[in-house]
Amino acid sequence: MQEENLADAIQRTRPNLSREGSVSNTDCWEEFKVFSSRGPAEALLAQFEFNQVPARVETRALEGCIERQFCVLVSSRLAHRARWVVAQLPPSDDELAFLATGKLPGQGQ
Repeated sequence: MQEENLADAIQRTRPNLSREGSVSNTDCWEEFKVFSSRGPAEALLAQFEFNQVPARVETRALEGCIERQFCVLVSSRLAHRARWVVAQLPPSDDELAFLATGKLPGQGQ
């Protein structure tokens, strides 16, 4: 039952697209992180999507449109989940080796 509530919350906080494809302003978004290039912003967006955190990237122009910022926005309702996702450590080399081979480090052939 709790999973249904989480799924409902995720569905309610996803951007609502109109026929024109624009995002409605009915959802509250919180600025999570700002990048100077699009690549890292898109990578973080993919990480959030994988972990079911509603997010989007907004481009902002500075100083006469010469310089740009790429802001990652997350749903205010799930901002705590976004912080948790980012705080997770990446897997170590030993963990990756175990997942790839099924053998523990130091285990003979």
